[in-house]
This record gives sequence, C-alpha cells and structure tokens, in this order.
Amino acid sequence: MQVCPFFLFYYYFLISNMTKLKDPKTTRLSWDEFFMNIAVLTSKRTSCRYVEAGTVYVDKNKRVISIGYNGPSEGDYHCIDVGCAKVDGDPKTGELKRCRGAHAEMNGLVNAVDTARLRGATLYSATFPCYDCMKSLNNAGIKEIVYFEEYERIKKGGQATEKENEAHELAAARNIKIKKYDGKIYVSVPEIDNLGKDKNHTCNCT
Repeated sequence: MQVCPFFLFYYYFLISNMTKLKDPKTTRLSWDEFFMNIAVLTSKRTSCRYVEAGTVYVDKNKRVISIGYNGPSEGDYHCIDVGCAKVDGDPKTGELKRCRGAHAEMNGLVNAVDTARLRGATLYSATFPCYDCMKSLNNAGIKEIVYFEEYERIKKGGQATEKENEAHELAAARNIKIKKYDGKIYVSVPEIDNLGKDKNHTCNCT
C-alpha cells in the first residue's frame, strides 16, 4: 500500500503542533540579546582579516535605524582578498600603509542617510568604538553604547596592538552611557568566526 507523501507531511505537521500546544513557549530574547546578536551577525560581513565589527543603531522605540560593518571604502581592495595594508603591505609594492578600512560605526552613520534620526539613539556594537569613531558618535548625538568586546588597534607591522582609552574618556565626559554586554551570543559561523579569538571569552552559543 502506497502512502501519499502529502498525508505524511500533514500527519507530522499535526503531531508537531500538538507537541507545541503541550509545551508552549514561555520566554523570548531580551532587546539587548536581540540587537547584539544582530550586530554580531552583521560583523560576519567584515572583510578585515583581524577585527570583526558590526553595529546596529536603534531608536528609543526599539526600531532599527541603520546597520554597518567594517571594510574598505567603495572600490578599494578588500583585505580578506589581498592582505592587510598595515600587516601585509600594499598588494603591489609591499609597503606597509595605513588601514584602508572604514569602521562599522562610520558605515552605520553613512547608511542612516539622515543622521538626525540618530540623535538620542543607542548603538549596539560587536566591538567598542575607536577614538575616531567615538568622536563622530558624540557629534551624532548617540546616548548609549552597548558593546560585546573591547577594541585594540593593530600597530603597523602587526607585531603589537594598542588600546584607545581616549574613546572611553570622551564617552564619560559627554555622559554617553556605556554598557558591556554580558548576555548570550547565539550566532556562530565556525568557518569565518574571528570574534573572541585569542581572548578569555567563552561564547555562550546554543
């Protein structure tokens, strides 16, 4: 006796829904979990070989204004293809040069189109903003920053990194609220993950 495939599908559909009725959902993601996981997922579009950065700008009504991730300016080389300008050098001459990347925070500001929408907004970022980005965030009127990891700038040659304490100092001086995200990260892309490498970070991926 041959059983209709549609009948089997419908049968399993009914069983699945009956199970859900007996064990209904009782929790959901918090706003911080929701937006930070979007920021981390966005960071996976990064073309930088060393820093995965993604940002989400959110207004007071919990609506997404803009997103951004770090990468070269339009039409320039992608570091993931030709190497880092500061570590590997110019792809033609080998000369060490400045970073060609535009940071996630800056790209998010550009993607907002109308920066007036950002005044009073909250920034969710996979990495804490650098000093240059913090200056722009201050001018845009960002009132709160929720971040996942600290940022350390790679020095020319790639032999060392340095912290940018000025970013924290500016935020404190301008009363920009800073919060270190300590919730769960559900996003994991093992083939390209770089966020959290070589740090005392345990991803709570489930």
